[in-house]
Amino acid sequence: MGKEEKIYSAGITKGLSLIKETKIFFQELNNTNDLDEIQTKVLNDNIFDKTALGSRRNVLSLIKQRFYLNSEINTEILQKIINSNLNDTIKNFIIYYYFSKSESIVYDITTKALYNMLLDGKSIVTKKDIQTFLDNQSKTHPEINKWTESTKERVVQHYLAIMKDFKFLKGSQKKQFDIPFIPAEILLFILFEKLDEKINIKKILNSDDFKLFFLEKNEIINYFEEGAKMGYIRFNHTKAIYDLDSKGMTLEGYVDAITG
Repeated sequence: MGKEEKIYSAGITKGLSLIKETKIFFQELNNTNDLDEIQTKVLNDNIFDKTALGSRRNVLSLIKQRFYLNSEINTEILQKIINSNLNDTIKNFIIYYYFSKSESIVYDITTKALYNMLLDGKSIVTKKDIQTFLDNQSKTHPEINKWTESTKERVVQHYLAIMKDFKFLKGSQKKQFDIPFIPAEILLFILFEKLDEKINIKKILNSDDFKLFFLEKNEIINYFEEGAKMGYIRFNHTKAIYDLDSKGMTLEGYVDAITG
């Protein structure tokens, strides 16, 4: 049997990247660790800076669904990173990584459509490209067929806006690839996450997670070599033979090291 497909949600139609608001939420969580108190601040003190009360509720609900109540997200580690002195680029990419993992439709559009478009040498991403991908995905994701045309349109629009927010696309009417430099800390974060899950190095190198950052295998290897020079891992390779040792480091230990 093939890998079980995760059900697509149209949840991204309710909000975009919410980078600023996600940081505020986890900063408040770091200060109080009391969701009721945070809700009060969101609704009454308007810490998200949203005019409508309904918008404040909606954004808080989305952030909780994406990050706080999602079993795939390591909430404590995300909280530690957001409240650290790491630069905003690293924080934003970790938010993007976890966001993509929490929204399978975002993960799949990026890793199965945009990644391949970039490899094929395309520079422009159109709404039609995303719509065609979703039409094709409806064979394995029949839930798409239950969406109205308006919902499908908003999913596409919001996806493109989100990828612009996270700096992978640029342009207003016409979206173009604008792939940023990815700090080594991001690749090592993903690596240690997978090593904690006891995944072997060959499977790690072939993980679709790296496609979220539009990286090819040779680039991933270069990052691992950099990680070895930084002292976090031991990594050697000859052709298709790879030897990687975490030197006893876990994801939690790595995050402590870079945020310390």
